[in-house]
Amino acid sequence: MRLFCKCGSRTAHLGKLWIKIFMTIIVIYAMVSALKSCTAIAQEEIEIEKRTYMKSLMCAKHEDLTGNLLEQHKEIRKWWAINSNNEVVELFVNDENGAWTIVITNNEKFSCALIGGDSGANYSEDFK
Repeated sequence: MRLFCKCGSRTAHLGKLWIKIFMTIIVIYAMVSALKSCTAIAQEEIEIEKRTYMKSLMCAKHEDLTGNLLEQHKEIRKWWAINSNNEVVELFVNDENGAWTIVITNNEKFSCALIGGDSGANYSEDFK
């Protein structure tokens, strides 16, 4: 099958099609190049380091861990979100003394207390 034949409008149509394909490739290439340069600029302006943070964590079934936070530490959940690994991240706070704990829970409802403090929680429901 020949792409270009001497059949008038078909030749013109195929020529326009190739031009559209070529222009689309140029636009995609330009977009990818722009994204690469934006990434390079962002990396030049901000120093980013990857570090491994090793720490022993307190882990248990979600209901056991959060039950302990409520009963022993009077901490209640004030905030939660889903992270990029589809895990639940929660903030528990004791309104009386400001104690706080951040908990992460996997899909099997197994939770770990990532970090916490005895005071200093500054949580407000008006904060947006």
